[in-house]
Amino acid sequence: MKIEIKFGPRAKGEDAVKVFLFGEGDSRSIEAAAARSGISKFLAKKHGFTGRRDEAFEFYSQANNQSTRHILLGIGNHSNGGPDNARRAGGILAGIAAKRNIVATILQDCPEPSKNLTPFLEGVILGGYRFDRFKSRKSDSPDKQKIKKLSLYLSDEFKTYKKAVERSVVITEAACFARDLINTPANYLTPTSYAREAAALARKYRIKTKIYGPGELARMKMGLMLGVARGSEQPPRLITWEYNGGRRGEPPVVLVGKGVTFDTGGISLKPNDGMVDMKNDMAGSATVIAQMIVLGRLKPRLNVIGIVPAVENMPSGKALKPSDILTASDGQTVEVLNTDAEGRLILADALCFAQRFKPKAIIDIATLTGAVKIALGTATAGIIGNDDELLKRLFDCGQATAEKTWQLPLWPEYYEQIKSDMADMKNVGGRPGGAITAAAFLSKFVKKVPWAHIDIAAVDNQEGSHPYQPKGATGFGVRLLAEMLLGWKG
Repeated sequence: MKIEIKFGPRAKGEDAVKVFLFGEGDSRSIEAAAARSGISKFLAKKHGFTGRRDEAFEFYSQANNQSTRHILLGIGNHSNGGPDNARRAGGILAGIAAKRNIVATILQDCPEPSKNLTPFLEGVILGGYRFDRFKSRKSDSPDKQKIKKLSLYLSDEFKTYKKAVERSVVITEAACFARDLINTPANYLTPTSYAREAAALARKYRIKTKIYGPGELARMKMGLMLGVARGSEQPPRLITWEYNGGRRGEPPVVLVGKGVTFDTGGISLKPNDGMVDMKNDMAGSATVIAQMIVLGRLKPRLNVIGIVPAVENMPSGKALKPSDILTASDGQTVEVLNTDAEGRLILADALCFAQRFKPKAIIDIATLTGAVKIALGTATAGIIGNDDELLKRLFDCGQATAEKTWQLPLWPEYYEQIKSDMADMKNVGGRPGGAITAAAFLSKFVKKVPWAHIDIAAVDNQEGSHPYQPKGATGFGVRLLAEMLLGWKG
């Protein structure tokens, strides 16, 4: 896929489709567009186009023996959906372009461009994404359509937003990169190959990286991570990268992403239906890896460190067993009652490791619990932490990017559920409040540092149709974390 956003006139001889965005009931805007296009101002009304969210109307006009295609897109009422309506419209345009084999468009009208322009362009890029790496015939991609190349020209009136557009394009392309990682099957993306992918990306953007193997993990006493990994033939890797854009010695923001490249559940084996999508269990880590693109291209004045514990969770004669007791790198002991609650184990060692950098904040992101989907549905990620200001940042950035978050409580009562008779704690606290007790477990490994946990297990994958999120990995969290990092103050 190659979608290019360009300012200025289209290439000579290039036939381009004119695109107009309208708010619901915006009759004056529709009439103005009609006048500029040389068509009857009653045409849109005659066909019932009102500018509702997700509404699209295509037609041709004839002038000077030339035919011009027009696409009208509705973004609804701004008070009901906000800029995400424009993002949806962008996804719809990408779908139309694929079906009609459109290679060039010109954006003629955009109401309130300061609010709607960049979301619309994000929607075009996100909606034009397809994963067909393993299709020998590209025409057999999931919806049998894929944009090979689409040029979207912005008229001169939008030049004032050029910087915002360029920023938005970088972030959205990073989200598509994360989708590629998540959609890649586990026989191609093992902990070892994942580490190579991350190192290659770091070299591209001149970001310092270090990869730790089993021997180094053993020397660092990462008993939880090694315990999870021991059932697999694939050795674990701890992937770290370090972006230094801020002042020398300034405390960094640390991002930690769960990187289980495939999760069978281990000895606590998942049912088949629950296992098929478990190549996605590294979605949190993909959002952390993708931030290298954002930081490397936009170069904010901030120090950021990324940490990814990458493992496979497999059953074998060497695998972790229910009732085993493991020791974390900070010396705390864990009774493992369920080997399918492995994400919190590898994250615990990674959180211990994160604190050696004396960070100003730690944010971990993970497909951690099915319980978060029961609690919140598929409209939002759950967030929990020990710092109200950090949690508010995540909430606000979620509202701005439509990658929404909602805070769950972390009260003392939940810690009672993870008390163990045999060790310092157990790795599961039962079904009630499962998303919260998982976060309570993680919090035990964070010492006096502002920390937030993002559970994306309900939002990492798109199963149905959505204007800008094709079936498969969503890349949820890339735009959220980028918004937070690029706007970080203090």
